[in-house]
Amino acid sequence: MIILTHNFDFFRTLESRGVSSYNSCLIAIKNNDNIELQKFTGLKNPFIKDWIEDLTDNKKLIASIPFVRNIIEYTRGTEDIDYLNLTSLLHVKDETKNITLNNIKDIFEKNFPELNFSSINSNTKVLDLIFETADECLNDPEGINLEQKIVLSIAIRLKAEQFMINQIDNEEFYRSIKRDQTYKLLNRYRNKFLQEKDNIKLLERVVLMTPKQIHINSFMYEPLIDMGYSELKNLYGTIKDQLNSDFQYSKLKELHVVNRTDNIVETSRDSE
Repeated sequence: MIILTHNFDFFRTLESRGVSSYNSCLIAIKNNDNIELQKFTGLKNPFIKDWIEDLTDNKKLIASIPFVRNIIEYTRGTEDIDYLNLTSLLHVKDETKNITLNNIKDIFEKNFPELNFSSINSNTKVLDLIFETADECLNDPEGINLEQKIVLSIAIRLKAEQFMINQIDNEEFYRSIKRDQTYKLLNRYRNKFLQEKDNIKLLERVVLMTPKQIHINSFMYEPLIDMGYSELKNLYGTIKDQLNSDFQYSKLKELHVVNRTDNIVETSRDSE
């Protein structure tokens, strides 16, 4: 018997109820030349079974940031300092450029003891690692690519925000944003640069495509599967080529870090 479905929950239920074996669960992948069937990976909660247990893979490490943030939101709330620090890796904040692998290692280990964390220099800036890893994702072939999709979505949004903050050049406005940062930056940019129609169209794609790839949890990650990988690769490549996103951090105040061994940022950030 062959069962075809677009419904991911039904697809996953067939395996969990023993109707089909895991090895018989396939997904159709379309590329420029053909359509092929690939063995489905990540069917059984990839966040715990695959990613968190293998943080030496930079793609899985970065993709786990919104997932761990989601866990903290459920367990400790949106005012928790760890939640706010991870938020600063999903949006451009004053402290974004200074957060290191050591900072997020401490956060991850609080929630998942005995992790096999990345062996990269602990002083590596996470922002740099996000962009470097996103560049690597451009070379990956079409596929399910759950972690790659999240990495690209995070990088796309950060580069878009860098560009808009630079162009708007209004520190008071930027610092007044408490939530929905990307959307509010886009509205201000659109009002200030009405003639920049190509940039506006591109930034509107960012607002439309990236949130559902970033705001994920282990119960509902179907949007990751539905989004074509080539769409995100094309958007990231266009963002890099079309927008001058070199962010002038000198316009923002320097990061204030509490004098503690864990070096965790104590700046209040929004909970978007």
